[in-house]
Amino acid sequence: MSSSKELNRALVAFGFDDKEALLYLAGIELGEATVLELSRLTKLPRTTLYLMLESLCRRGYFRLKNLQGRKKFVANPPDLFVKHLADRQEKFREILPMFEALKANDPGSVGVTIYEGTEGFKQFWQQIFRSGVKEYCLLTTGVHMLDYVKEPYLMKHIIDERLRRGIRSRQLVVETAESKKFVRRDSSELRESRFLPPNAQIPATMLLFGNDVAFITTRKENSVILVTSGDVSVTLRTMFELLWSGARLTV
Repeated sequence: MSSSKELNRALVAFGFDDKEALLYLAGIELGEATVLELSRLTKLPRTTLYLMLESLCRRGYFRLKNLQGRKKFVANPPDLFVKHLADRQEKFREILPMFEALKANDPGSVGVTIYEGTEGFKQFWQQIFRSGVKEYCLLTTGVHMLDYVKEPYLMKHIIDERLRRGIRSRQLVVETAESKKFVRRDSSELRESRFLPPNAQIPATMLLFGNDVAFITTRKENSVILVTSGDVSVTLRTMFELLWSGARLTV
């Protein structure tokens, strides 16, 4: 049997133990094989092989074939490992926000990040999506985000992604003719809005998520200033909730 140490190490690194690696390589070499044939090639007892083959079949590395009343085992081709690796990457990618959220919730984590221009604005929203939060809060005029991206992008890339991830939002928005239009979509966009007086001066949008507070300035300053601080977040979130409790309902 031509089973190099390098192939064996590769299989062990993929989660096989030494005996499973030996058995899989034997299966690749033999093609279709009975337990007896596999036992002869691997020098492993048949009682051991039965249990190992059951496990490897369940994990998708072998399959059982009945040929004229004889049970034969077939090792699935090595390109299966590429698919399994891609599946693992996808699963890890799905839970990665949980790890990043743990980091974000570290009370000792403090910092300031500045995103500039349209590309920075897009990067900032990816930061929100990666954070794993299920809700964020906004204090806004409702129009300054359109200084950075057009409404179709806001709808198709940011709002659609937020809906896909099930992220809800609450917003305190200055009451204007424009803001009255988009709060009508609140129920379909997982959003709850309350109105601030029309004379409220809020040139910068404030967005709170996790331990982060972002200030989205107008196109004149052209920046998103992201502050990571548990103390700042708690302070501004308390202010938001006080304003929320006194704000006028939109319906």
